[in-house]
Amino acid sequence: PRPIAGAVLVNHKTNRILARGYSDCLEDCVPKCLTDAGLTVTPLREWAIGYPTRELQDVLHNDATLYLTLEPSAERNGSLMPSITRLIEDAGIHRVVVGAMDPIPELQSKGCSALHAAGVHVDVLPSGSAVEQQCQQLISEYSARINTRLHRRARRHFAKKGRPLGFLHCSVIDSNDAEAFERSGNAFPRDLGGAVPLSERNYGSYEIAPPPEQIWASSKKASSSIPMEEEDDDDDDDSLLTDFEDEEVSSIDSTKNLQLSPMMPWYEQVDAVVATFPKPGNGPANDDSLAGRLTGLKWLATNGKALPAGVERILVMDAADLIHLPLKNDDANLNGDVDVEGFWKGEGRKPSRILLRHGTNAAAASAARTAAAAAAMAAAAAKRAMQLAESGEAEGAAEEAIRSQEAAENTLNEIQQQVDEIQALKQYLLDLGVVVETIQGGGSEPIDIMAHLGERSGYKAVVWRAGCWGSRGVASILNGAFQWVSAHLAVDAGGGKFWQLMLAERCIQAACGPESKVKVMTEENDISLEYCDDADADKDCVLQVAGRSIRHVRVDCRVAVVNPDRKRELIGWRKTKPMPVKSFHEEEAPWFL
Repeated sequence: PRPIAGAVLVNHKTNRILARGYSDCLEDCVPKCLTDAGLTVTPLREWAIGYPTRELQDVLHNDATLYLTLEPSAERNGSLMPSITRLIEDAGIHRVVVGAMDPIPELQSKGCSALHAAGVHVDVLPSGSAVEQQCQQLISEYSARINTRLHRRARRHFAKKGRPLGFLHCSVIDSNDAEAFERSGNAFPRDLGGAVPLSERNYGSYEIAPPPEQIWASSKKASSSIPMEEEDDDDDDDSLLTDFEDEEVSSIDSTKNLQLSPMMPWYEQVDAVVATFPKPGNGPANDDSLAGRLTGLKWLATNGKALPAGVERILVMDAADLIHLPLKNDDANLNGDVDVEGFWKGEGRKPSRILLRHGTNAAAASAARTAAAAAAMAAAAAKRAMQLAESGEAEGAAEEAIRSQEAAENTLNEIQQQVDEIQALKQYLLDLGVVVETIQGGGSEPIDIMAHLGERSGYKAVVWRAGCWGSRGVASILNGAFQWVSAHLAVDAGGGKFWQLMLAERCIQAACGPESKVKVMTEENDISLEYCDDADADKDCVLQVAGRSIRHVRVDCRVAVVNPDRKRELIGWRKTKPMPVKSFHEEEAPWFL
């Protein structure tokens, strides 16, 4: 999320305000201010700046001072957005006054240093001054959020990998009872294994499934309050894991302020939320119907409206499925309460984005292969006709060649029609303001999409609502696409919170794979019972199944891929000798020892 920050451009010779700008979910305050002054500002690989008059250009270069609430950033925001300091430099502004320094410790003073190195005169308000304190108050919410454990870890992960920290939001279900996933809220199984209690079940029978769309009968909305408390980092993790796991093991943030909601507490803190329009065969519970495959889009168009305006909503899909994409609210594959038209327009927030896997030519390539096969049949038939020219079968072979040629021509016409239809749909979505992109390099896996979002947009943290059913989700975790899993599942209602956490962790570990390949790690505060702990305790989240009480929980756990090639190091190994003791003092130990 962007901070509340402003920019004012002043002619210091005449004390006349030339332009104003403020940051919002779409644009930083500096380019908005320059646009207000009449300049044409276009972010390409570098900034393209156009001046309306030579007089204004001379004023900017000689007489203009830019006043900023917050220190400008010297970092690119992905390949699409050059740094703000470069924009100030390219615009020719020779003096900048900064109210508050960047609250991110590792970026503090870098923006001012970059401007100073470019020859721009920079003045920073004294710390503790009245105006500086007002600026700090304006950005206080941003400062608290950007320095939460989530964002600190996300920045470190992005610096190492060049892609965002991935949060996989899913359910963990009994793989022997996938029907119960569809029927009873994504988490509760139907068959508890006869007389064997849940706490003694075989943990190898669980798998990853999409997360809940709602929490049963509850109609309460999520709290807008997001915990911001400071916690100390503990980077001393000496486990033999891949390098992106060399970070804190403990929970990111407390969830004590979260109320009944299927959202994770960090939905409001990430850069984007991703949902999928899966290919046939990759949807939940073997449901290949178009309505079933559109579950991700339905969620983005309904629950996704509650996300802050700065959190981008992204739909990942194959280009060939564009022709099946609902564009109107009256589409037969949508429920009556799905405002898909509002989702496409995205008014007052970041535009919706579609990421196309396999490119726009995927359908055309498939049809072209069919046409090539038909053409080969025609060529083979023509050759056979020549060989049998003197026999009675020559006429039949010639007719077969003509039919094959006609089939090839019809297929080519279908190819062109399909390509034209896809291009028309893309143009319609672009006219609505939707961002339509193709994954570079043809990658289709979550790790490829995460890499695209990191390189293209500079995103640091992304939530993925599981379109990775079963083994596909596990493969994505092992590939390094996700570093955190927030799983909804069922545990025994009896027993304390620690016991339920242990059961849940074992189920998630079983769903993610063997501990020799991936480790699932949780701590005491990682289990969320807020869905049930309210005035109507356990009304919706504890059920009687097969005569046994089970309850719904959400567990936020860290997943770390084991790296067997990582070198083991002995720290603090030294030669030792007995410590001299002159006398002994004996006491009786407590009974429990």
